[in-house]
Amino acid sequence: MNNRLNQDIEREHFNALACEKGEIWWGSTTKAGIKRLERRAKLLKQNLTHLNNPKVFELGCGTGAFSRYILSELPSLDLTSCDISTECIRIASKRYSSYKNAKFLVSDITMKPSSLGVFDVVIGNSILHHLPIRSSLIYCMQILKPGGIIMFFEPNMMNPQIAIEKNIRFIGKILQNTENETAFFRWSLKKILQEVGFNKVSVIPFDFLHPIIPSNWVVFFSKFGERIETIPFLKEFSGSLLITASKS
Repeated sequence: MNNRLNQDIEREHFNALACEKGEIWWGSTTKAGIKRLERRAKLLKQNLTHLNNPKVFELGCGTGAFSRYILSELPSLDLTSCDISTECIRIASKRYSSYKNAKFLVSDITMKPSSLGVFDVVIGNSILHHLPIRSSLIYCMQILKPGGIIMFFEPNMMNPQIAIEKNIRFIGKILQNTENETAFFRWSLKKILQEVGFNKVSVIPFDFLHPIIPSNWVVFFSKFGERIETIPFLKEFSGSLLITASKS
């Protein structure tokens, strides 16, 4: 299936979810899901401490589920967020209209738009696994300033649930997956990043906090999961990958 048709399918899928549910994934609305997003926003903040007023580009923002916590941590951040879904961008633009420093745009990076400018940082939460990976990373490289960084959070194919839902399509469909999305093995993803030309490449397994964890167990499982992240072998089965790299 060609990239153009893939993106049309993705657009229709997320337009429909945004219209029906106001969000594009159930896991961003539970207490555990919110805890995961808050942690990712804090990790982003830590990675931006060495930059002075960075321009940040968020790829595949959806309805702004992750944008919300980025802006909560960094309310004055110069943030440009994009998505291919017109409905998602309509919702995000309305939700965060009070942030004059944040822009939400309809844009398909697989078409390589040239009018977005260049950025210090490119970020994304669970977006690369919806895209043609090599060409998308090349595009990220093109819009980064020299010395700029990327930071992505993506599903880990070593995680048993992720492997099942990405490879058994009817299960994935129940969990709101699109028919073409995948997940990543960290070793092969690191190799692609290096081949594209990124430096200081790091792909780390992390996050054992499942969005379905009951509210009263979130604190315990959050701390327990962070402990497992430090244990060799066991950490490889985490739910997500933390990806960072820089442009020389």
